[in-house]
Amino acid sequence: MRAPTPCGKTEQIFTSVVIVLLALVFLTGCGQGLSDTTRTQAKAVKQDLKSTQDFIDAQKKKYERMSASPDFSSLAEYASKEKWDTAFANADATLARARDVYDKGLKVTLKQNKPEGEAQALAQIKQVNSVIREAKGQAKAPFERASRIKAAMTDAPAMEKSALAAAEVILSTVQSLEQGPVAKARDKFPASDAKITARFAPFSKMVDDTKINTDIVKAQYQAYTQEHADYAAFVTAADAIEQAKKTLSKNGPKFEKDLDQLYRSYTKLLEDMKVDYYVSIYRESWDERSDYYNPGIFVYTAQVSPAVFQTLTESDAESIADLTSGYNGMNLRITRGLESAFKNLNFDLTAGWPDSRHNAATFYLQSTQLKYFHKYIIEENGETSETDWEPVNASFYEQNLDNLGMAILSKPYGEFEPDSHATPPGMAYVGNSRYGEWKKDTHGNSFWSWYGRYAFFSNLFFYPSHYYSYGSWNRWNTDYRYRKPYYGQTGTGYTFGSRGSRMKNSPRYQNSTFSKTGGFKTASASVRGGASGLRGGGPKSKGK
Repeated sequence: MRAPTPCGKTEQIFTSVVIVLLALVFLTGCGQGLSDTTRTQAKAVKQDLKSTQDFIDAQKKKYERMSASPDFSSLAEYASKEKWDTAFANADATLARARDVYDKGLKVTLKQNKPEGEAQALAQIKQVNSVIREAKGQAKAPFERASRIKAAMTDAPAMEKSALAAAEVILSTVQSLEQGPVAKARDKFPASDAKITARFAPFSKMVDDTKINTDIVKAQYQAYTQEHADYAAFVTAADAIEQAKKTLSKNGPKFEKDLDQLYRSYTKLLEDMKVDYYVSIYRESWDERSDYYNPGIFVYTAQVSPAVFQTLTESDAESIADLTSGYNGMNLRITRGLESAFKNLNFDLTAGWPDSRHNAATFYLQSTQLKYFHKYIIEENGETSETDWEPVNASFYEQNLDNLGMAILSKPYGEFEPDSHATPPGMAYVGNSRYGEWKKDTHGNSFWSWYGRYAFFSNLFFYPSHYYSYGSWNRWNTDYRYRKPYYGQTGTGYTFGSRGSRMKNSPRYQNSTFSKTGGFKTASASVRGGASGLRGGGPKSKGK
């Protein structure tokens, strides 16, 4: 037993311990909760809620002063008709909705402070900020409206000229689109005519609305020359035309780019997938003979096998191993059951040793990291290429656990949006005469025969070669296309995908990293909570 220390020395030791413990708390928190960046953004949101309320209150008082001034008389009719004074009550209600989103969503996520809540917290921050912007916009609306009406009163000719010029740009641009790329696409891809029309519909409506608003601008400008214009109607129509022009300049090129997609075809096939496992082991050392708590922290980071990862994360032991002082130096004691895992870490036990006087240490699991990767085969217009390992997030990795050897993205020639629901390779191209044709086998059953450059779809992931029957394709096309993944379900299981009978006979599958590393066994453990036994830190004041 140690002798009691003098009072002054005790206080010094206590102060040192507090400082070290605070440092350890900081270290422990790293990687164990929401990121500092996210928490800083969340704090800013909370402050913005308060400042926005102050802003709304200030705008309301500003409006009261404006509406009481003699200059407001020319606007009073419009303010009354459009109920400008209700804007601040509406802004208050919108801000209350933002607070509700904060209190019931973001605040709860912050309190839970879990790393897996990072994406949710960011989404909630974005949502609250969006509602705050809406509230601010409502509070500013009366002043923006008053400013535009005053502008019309003082310079109606310039406003009319600008609006009519914008209208001419809209009408001519949309006409060029319709008579050019739209007409060409309709002629080239008659089967996609309905989809082309649906995508072009907003531009057709824009033309109709612009014609209506142009008539209003002209009529109210004529009334202006006779000194009895409805300036609110004039401004509303003119501003709508100007906004439509901005929208067209943004969405027109995007629409043309979408039309260009019709002339391409491409498929993204999931060739392989893997998880890399990392652990951070903290070594905490100290001097057993000192009256001061003087720890040294050293961090080992290592990539480990799934088995070692699972052993370490599922252990409830306080430490992985300990170094204790002995007659001939320090003795290593490894926690029972973790001997093989610790040996596989292959650490230099004294690397970065902080002080020659330190004669004890403990090793403990501080944090883990999983990195997820996919490897793809990209097909475009019949040509294929392979990617290297590409990082993906945990959610996307889990979503595609069943999809090895499947097309996770398919965009046939003559169609718009890719189908992001997993399909057997090439299934989305079946039935399209650009890629092959239906033939009958010796029994009279229809099957899809690929043209030469697309024949690889039959044997890329299959052994022996596989040909889609009409019944299989029709079932997918009728019940699954654009709705859900299709694995060729039968009474005994899947035909396609990671669990499919066809894949398990495939040489490509057998040679995949996913298969060689245990496939579903390790993937399920890692993605679906394999690190559940992770502790938040080490023994801290060990031996003191």
